[in-house]
Amino acid sequence: MTEPGKHRATHRAERGGRSRVPLWIALAAAALVLALSTVFTLSRLSPDDDAADSSGASGASGAASAGGDEPVVVGAAKTGAGTWAAVLQDPAVELGRPGEDTGTRELISRALGEAQAGRADRAATEQAMKRRARTEGDAAPIRSASQRLDQVAADPAPSTAPAADPSAPAYAAGAEHATATVVTRAEWEDYRGKHANTALVASTPGDRPASEAPTADDAALTQALGEWQHLAEPFHALVAIDTSGSMGEQASPDGATRMDLTKAAAATAVGLFPEHDALGLWTFERHLDGAKDYRSLTPVRELSAPVDGGTQRGRLTQEAQSLTFSPDGYTGLYDTTLAAYRQMLHDDAPGHLRTVIVLTDGMNHDPGSVGLEELLATLKEEQDPEDPVRIITVGISQDADAKVLKQIAETTGGTSHIARAPEDIQKVFVDALTGA
Repeated sequence: MTEPGKHRATHRAERGGRSRVPLWIALAAAALVLALSTVFTLSRLSPDDDAADSSGASGASGAASAGGDEPVVVGAAKTGAGTWAAVLQDPAVELGRPGEDTGTRELISRALGEAQAGRADRAATEQAMKRRARTEGDAAPIRSASQRLDQVAADPAPSTAPAADPSAPAYAAGAEHATATVVTRAEWEDYRGKHANTALVASTPGDRPASEAPTADDAALTQALGEWQHLAEPFHALVAIDTSGSMGEQASPDGATRMDLTKAAAATAVGLFPEHDALGLWTFERHLDGAKDYRSLTPVRELSAPVDGGTQRGRLTQEAQSLTFSPDGYTGLYDTTLAAYRQMLHDDAPGHLRTVIVLTDGMNHDPGSVGLEELLATLKEEQDPEDPVRIITVGISQDADAKVLKQIAETTGGTSHIARAPEDIQKVFVDALTGA
């Protein structure tokens, strides 16, 4: 909570959303969730370097992909996409894992190549690739080209057109049912030879030969495949939400408070994480639990884990919907951040990206807490270089201390995002997703 007398600006809401709460709430949720997707640009590539090796083998420049390795889109009808980048952005087109699937790798190469050549929007292309990696990563079942073709044949509905708004949460969640897939031409010919009566058809964007599309250079493709590998890894994340008095400030003309909007955003966010992600929830203010500034509502568990007759996802949704602010509470930001960071360092989560997400609308107002300089020094000193914990900070109003939140996040290799007004949420969402 900001100290009494401090200026507070009222948020402006421009669009409506679920339950008459502005649509940008959902985007705020996506900012929270999908901020995760771009923070972890680690130095290594694939654990076994398969992605880099196979990208070279398939011909990142396109030289080795002429003929059978060229990608095609297979569905009940020809693709309506005009570019390979548009195919990548279509949530109804299922892909394989690029580290081991040539068709998917060649699609990515062409989509990035189009972006490099100015034939497709670079930001939208990179966003689509990162979201694909995040939502179709390690949790997705491994399907061969023939298995994906069988699945498409079993549900021959035409593929949907590329999403008009590629930043929509439904797209980020991979909500569309796959009704088309991308395979190599050789894989398609083999499948068609075994299924002579198939109603499926293969096509390319604009009916132009895949060989005519520009391809990404070796360095860009290798980097993209390595990034995909990292984004596909599951998260082990602790979310800490500010419940101080300033969260009761009115944030939109319909009377919704910052807490109302945060509750809706958090509830929506829970639905956007893949099943294999592990999440937990804390709330914080000053002296919330005795001398502690924070309280655990539910420990970090996989979202599919059974909890009280339901699942962790259901438990988190209930907890998010029941959040309340304390009218006289102040923000215990520093002690909470350090405690959450240490909790994640203590948690044994092999193969997961350990994360702390802090949402606040203010600045630290606990005189008895650790100071900023000591906090930053401790975060740096206690970091595990072999298995780091990243902190993502999300400032949800203009009262948030942007400079301090950025320092905290960057000290751990994380990112910080500020939405000072409702109309800023869209930009925060895109920036969080792209790592801008």
